[in-house]
Amino acid sequence: MRYISLFNRKLGEYGSIAAYLAVFLITVYDVGMRYFFDSPTVWGLELVIAIAAVQYVLAGAYVLGEDKHVRIDVIYNWFPPRARMVLDVVAYVLSIAFLAVIVYYGSKQAIPAIRSGETSGGGWNSHAPTIMKTAIPVGAALMILECVNRLKIAIGRLSREW
Repeated sequence: MRYISLFNRKLGEYGSIAAYLAVFLITVYDVGMRYFFDSPTVWGLELVIAIAAVQYVLAGAYVLGEDKHVRIDVIYNWFPPRARMVLDVVAYVLSIAFLAVIVYYGSKQAIPAIRSGETSGGGWNSHAPTIMKTAIPVGAALMILECVNRLKIAIGRLSREW
C-alpha cells in the first residue's frame, strides 16, 4: 500500500506542476493570439478545461494521502482524540463506499464514451469528453486505494489506543 501512496503523491506533485504549467502556457498563447494577432485558437479553451478537469480529479488521492482534504474541523475538534480516531475509521469506510459508487457509475459513462470515441462536437471536436469521463472512475479508484491505506493506518492507531 505504501507504493499507492507514493504513486498518488508523485502524481499529485508532478502532475499538478505539469498540468498547471500547461494551462498557463496555453492560456498565455491563446490570449496573445487573440489580442495581438486577432487569431484566437479553436482548441485553447477546450484543452485548458480538459487538462484542469483531469488534474482536479486525479489530485483527489494526493490530497487524501497528505491529509489536506476538507474536514469540518469545528465539529471534529470538539471530540476527544479516541472519538476522532473512530470518526476517521467511519469516514474512510463511508468514503470507500461513496467512491465505489462513483467508480461504478463513472465507468458506465466512460466505457461507452471510449467505445464510441466520443468527441466534444465543438470547433476543435476533440476527445476531451472521453478523457474526462475516463478520469472520473480512475481518480475515484485511486482515492479508494488511498482510503484503504489510510483506513489501515487509522485502524492501527485505534487498536493501539484501546
